[in-house]
Amino acid sequence: MKRYQAVFSALFLTGLFSLSALNLYRERAVLKAKFDDIARPKTASELKSYTRQLDGVLSQTLVGGHRWNELYGTVYRAIGKNEENSFKYVRDKDSVLYAGNFYNTSNLSAPGIAGRMRRLQDSLKDKGTKLVVIMYPTKYREDWSRGYYGIPYNNFNAYGDEVLRYLRRYDVDYIDVRDVFREADMKATEIFYRTDHHWTVPSAFYATGKIVDHLNRKYDANLDPDGFYRDLNNYTIETYGNIYMGSQGRDAGQLYSGELDDYSFIFPKFDTQYRYYCRYRGGREGSAEGDMEQALISRKYLNKKDLYDREMNNGYIQGVVRFDQIDNKLNPDGPSALFIRDSYSSPVATFLSPMFSRIELLWSLHYNPSGKGSIQEMLESKHFDYVFVALALDNFTNEGTPFFIEDPKAAENGDEDVVGQGKDPAAQ
Repeated sequence: MKRYQAVFSALFLTGLFSLSALNLYRERAVLKAKFDDIARPKTASELKSYTRQLDGVLSQTLVGGHRWNELYGTVYRAIGKNEENSFKYVRDKDSVLYAGNFYNTSNLSAPGIAGRMRRLQDSLKDKGTKLVVIMYPTKYREDWSRGYYGIPYNNFNAYGDEVLRYLRRYDVDYIDVRDVFREADMKATEIFYRTDHHWTVPSAFYATGKIVDHLNRKYDANLDPDGFYRDLNNYTIETYGNIYMGSQGRDAGQLYSGELDDYSFIFPKFDTQYRYYCRYRGGREGSAEGDMEQALISRKYLNKKDLYDREMNNGYIQGVVRFDQIDNKLNPDGPSALFIRDSYSSPVATFLSPMFSRIELLWSLHYNPSGKGSIQEMLESKHFDYVFVALALDNFTNEGTPFFIEDPKAAENGDEDVVGQGKDPAAQ
């Protein structure tokens, strides 16, 4: 028996190393380009994210690698399982995919996160800048999801409710986008892609209109007074059916995920003219000029033949990069705004752009919590009419809000339980 085991092990390792060598040879140029796009870790806290990105590149670039996902997912689908890969992904009764989660991160602190928002608000007050916290929804919520009993869906909504309670307590303005969809009686299949954790472009357009409503009501912003920019009749809707398999679907495999998602581009029928600038984490820069279609929207992923390369969610201002700036040449006297954001804000900023003169966007996860290169340092040298901390609910974390991480009053009093709870790991 041991002899057979030894022979099998030798054959298996030979095949494995051969496949690895073939992968390195055939995909060497692709691997180098993808590795160059990943910023090297500068601190110990960035190492985990770096290795995760490396693992993703290797698994996606492996010769036929995603076929293993298909095989694995097929087995789970064949036996009727509503979870896949040890609850990494789970399904609801409408076959919508969600991340699975048995527990939420234990170091989350609602008063700590809300306290950072209040300190940010206080720092902007002298400049006349208005702070608005925008809480985008995570995919699962009892109001719009039809989950199976006993399945551990990734559900941060109770934590989100607690953050909002503290924002009210600290007198910080916010928009709860979850309520926008709840009040509209929309379902998960109308808000999100079935195979991705992101919301769809049409649902982002709808939410943008409600954000404008809030700014006009709360601050007398006078944005789009006649409702022209919020009227979908003034836009072209270009829909590609059954084309998109999102990140959750790519991980679980197409056979497990089932039907692919549609993807829609929404762009104006009216005149627009922009200059778009972006800077990536490694320092590489890019720019584009033209109307919204030319400068802010990309259809390049439509040309990808392999579903695993068709990342349609990057269609609006590239999904998310470290820094973007949208300059509206047709509205130079309009208000300016900064988004401290994640990828949910890409279509929102695009749809807001006709009403603003300048919109800048910072990907919060790519900024130091303090000192040189921090969001606080940048805000000292620039002025905005509005600052939006606009994040998906599960990014209301220490890493997702890397600013004003310490409460001076708490430090003076030696009270660690006051607002500034939850130190940022990057600061340690």
